[in-house]
Amino acid sequence: MKHLLLTVLLLRSFWLIQAQDVIIKNVNIISMTTDQKVKRKSVLIKSGKIEKIGSLRSIKRSAAKIIDAEGQYLMPGLADMHVHLPGNENEEINHLLESSVAAGVTHIRVMNNKYSQVALKNDLANDKSRIAPIMHYSHLIKRSLKKASAMQMDSILTSVKKQGLDFIKLYSIASEDLYDKLMASAKKQGMIVCGHYPRYVKDKRWNFVEIEKVLQSELRSIEHLGGYTSIKNESRLINAIELTKEKGVYNCPTLDWAIMKYHVQYPNEVKNRLTNKSLSKKITGDWPEAYTRQIDEAGGEQHALEVRQNRLPVYEKKVKVLKLLYEYECPLLVGSDADGPYQAVGYNIWEEMKDWSNVGIDNYTILKSATRNAAAFFKEEANWGTVEEGKFADLILLDKNPLENIDNISTIRTTIIRGRLINPKELLR
Repeated sequence: MKHLLLTVLLLRSFWLIQAQDVIIKNVNIISMTTDQKVKRKSVLIKSGKIEKIGSLRSIKRSAAKIIDAEGQYLMPGLADMHVHLPGNENEEINHLLESSVAAGVTHIRVMNNKYSQVALKNDLANDKSRIAPIMHYSHLIKRSLKKASAMQMDSILTSVKKQGLDFIKLYSIASEDLYDKLMASAKKQGMIVCGHYPRYVKDKRWNFVEIEKVLQSELRSIEHLGGYTSIKNESRLINAIELTKEKGVYNCPTLDWAIMKYHVQYPNEVKNRLTNKSLSKKITGDWPEAYTRQIDEAGGEQHALEVRQNRLPVYEKKVKVLKLLYEYECPLLVGSDADGPYQAVGYNIWEEMKDWSNVGIDNYTILKSATRNAAAFFKEEANWGTVEEGKFADLILLDKNPLENIDNISTIRTTIIRGRLINPKELLR
């Protein structure tokens, strides 16, 4: 217990001490404003923001700490746009937050409420020593809300805004009428709504809100490629993709969730996952046993193979839709949606990025979707998401260039959140 307490205190001290002015010199910059790197520049971080980018000679050094990043790469920190908080244990919450930071995640979009998001928001605000990404909190709308007038919906959203929550996550909806009222109220109050594709039960069967209506309703993002994968007519699918581009609707595919849920990599490919090759045995050591146990508890090897055979067409349709969204230059977001063995909490964003690369999406688009697009989703692109003067210093330093190989996202040396430098190795001890 004493050792654990000392470790926590040391980490907190490390977190607080690093909140200082810093010059990172001789660094290659991947700004995410273009698909090119800028060689050997110096970056002054002051009061949590990027104050100056240029030659070392052009920067007033004052009392800033100087870090020589010769041969390294500086880019915006990653934004994990589909994260589920664990239960009510602070230890589990801290593990998720610290693992995310160690993985280079500087922003999290919270997509559930197993743990009170308002409580976590207050906890982090009151304890500045806790190590965490910048959090974006949600209020869930579920089909348990059976009825609501327009006035009642307005009241719900007003309450959400007063609590300081950032957006509405549509988990499920009881009727199309309620969806209409939700979107009308959100538009009136300037509230972001995103989430699962809207469908509801009527006459004992599932009914989907028409995709054309959804795309024109100002739903900000669709999770899991919902709606698109149910379209059987090819020309209608293309029209939906074109409308997605026209209306600027984001998609967060969570492809890795489907890969693991449908056993696409079972039984051998799972061992070649990027995190399994990159992370220490302290994290991955029990994965083979836990994975085997998960398969056995779900019905065994034969059941896993049957699931894969039955669900492979669904996965292939998801890949097809993702590639169409990419080809038509629709805005995309990267979300880890980690759930189980071989999906490391925090680090699974690397797997999602790797999955996109495997299906033919270029590295710049992947990185942009994990940085710049996320800031634009929250309408905060003036504040973060690229490496530019005046923006918050939410950054990562890497040993290798992820524009050349997306696997290089795993070579993170330092995570920087609002000017605070965090060494991932310190977090993993």
